[in-house]
Amino acid sequence: MKDRPKGAVARATAAAEGFAGAVRRRQRDRGPRILLYRGPGDPHLWPPGARGHDELLAIAERMTALAKSANSGN
Repeated sequence: MKDRPKGAVARATAAAEGFAGAVRRRQRDRGPRILLYRGPGDPHLWPPGARGHDELLAIAERMTALAKSANSGN
């Protein structure tokens, strides 16, 4: 169990660190993710920064743009 910070400044710093951590987690969770399926119902999250991540993301964005343009013609 973590010790509680003593003093007003320490409590304020701890609260700010907790808030900053929550903001970082929220931003990370909202970023684009790549799921690759090894088999039916077996997804694998391709981690950001892994080899090929940027290329796969670019391909997915192009595919999405093509699908949107094809659907707008209907």
